Amino acid sequence: MRGSAKNKKRGAPRGAQGRPGRAAACVLAAALALPGCSAPAVEGYQIQAPPEGFLYVVSQEASAGALTHGRVESQGVWYGDIKMDEPLSTLVITRYRGGAAGAEAGGAREARAGLLHDPRYNRLGPLRRLAMDDGTLASAWTEERHDEYGRFRSLQVTAVASYDSVSFSLELDTSAPERMTEAHLDATLASFALGRTLMHWNAILGAAAALGLALAFLALRARRRQPTDYRLARGEKPKLP
Repeated sequence: MRGSAKNKKRGAPRGAQGRPGRAAACVLAAALALPGCSAPAVEGYQIQAPPEGFLYVVSQEASAGALTHGRVESQGVWYGDIKMDEPLSTLVITRYRGGAAGAEAGGAREARAGLLHDPRYNRLGPLRRLAMDDGTLASAWTEERHDEYGRFRSLQVTAVASYDSVSFSLELDTSAPERMTEAHLDATLASFALGRTLMHWNAILGAAAALGLALAFLALRARRRQPTDYRLARGEKPKLP
């Protein structure tokens, strides 16, 4: 009975030894799979680094936006820095069919300049280039707004970004004091890009090969550590003639 109990005790770890190996394999697989793909902050054409606390709302009825060529496809608005139920910052993103030439951005700025009758209150900056984080060169201009006493009240940067078959106008306006610098608004607009999940196949294949080697090693190690059964076979004593 003692020998039988002892043998059962030795044989018990067999099932338990496989569990740490399987857990290690799962952890290793997860670690190796991480470099295999990269996901953007936001899928699709969108601001990839929205300021903290901003809320995006899709417009049901899209207006013309900054451009006036009438090819509007969709529109959405980011609202931020909300005080007393009123946003101090807004970003209107309008999508248009087809690309937009630099002349269209210049025409949009001139149309805006025609609406500003008194430069003491509204000061429009020149048309300039804005380098986006994805390499696109957008056309942009800045508008400062002052009250009748000359106090700086709000700042807006408008950018027009053109891609192969679509174009966008981005109108970021703010009266939040901590945001009212051209550099700050430019940095927010520059994060606009086509966000899409990318699969890095070289990394995935390398991770799969490493995982296969790791699993083979764990299987070999588990096989070597299996306990040996030392029980002797019981045979009948030979009968003497």
